[in-house]
Amino acid sequence: MVAVSIDGLTKTFGRKRALDGVSVEIPEGEMVALIGASGLSKSTLIRHIAGLERGDAGRIVIEGAEIQSGGRLSANARNMRRSIGVIFQQFNLVSRLPILTNVLIGFLGQIGRARGTFGFFSKDEKLTAMRALHRVGISEQARQRASTLSGGQQ
Repeated sequence: MVAVSIDGLTKTFGRKRALDGVSVEIPEGEMVALIGASGLSKSTLIRHIAGLERGDAGRIVIEGAEIQSGGRLSANARNMRRSIGVIFQQFNLVSRLPILTNVLIGFLGQIGRARGTFGFFSKDEKLTAMRALHRVGISEQARQRASTLSGGQQ
């Protein structure tokens, strides 16, 4: 199954064309890195995939659900944002909190205000966060403060 499908995505800012007919398919389970010089619109592409930005043209489908097409975000975009995690260049970890808690903070948009305010996360949410930490090789440090991570681990 294809997890991410982008077809002909175009985005301009004023006179600058940031994305010019980008097309790519990413199979389910693949881990992908965007590498390139500063200013090549890597972050712009990621923002589009996450449904945070609207393109001028093209189509994006995430796990079979259309996120945008022809320069318009679909009704699915808002719901899909809850399932898509983006770590921006300025990731702003809370250094005094445990690494696991920093990951759990990603659930705040999906849980009630009271649970979020008091940091009450379900067992399933904690298991999901631990699986994510395992996937990047730092599950053993889950209880350590985020400030103990190296720059690369952060």
